Amino acid sequence: MDTNLELGCTETLRLQEIRKDSLVLKAVTSSPTEQSAEVPCPNGTTYVVTMTGRDTLGLRDDRAQSAGAPSTLTRR
Repeated sequence: MDTNLELGCTETLRLQEIRKDSLVLKAVTSSPTEQSAEVPCPNGTTYVVTMTGRDTLGLRDDRAQSAGAPSTLTRR
């Protein structure tokens, strides 16, 4: 088993909605990041991005498949 595989999905996101304190992005295309891996990558996943601090974004998606994905992004 190759442990260097990057299992997950590469998505093209479209801005769907801007809210007071967040924005909503929707995946319009989705394909396995590692082409040789058989990973299900459905279109239509919705992500909600919010500012949780001056240099931090909170990221939430509604998929059960998001294990291992970051819940926050911090500028360095």
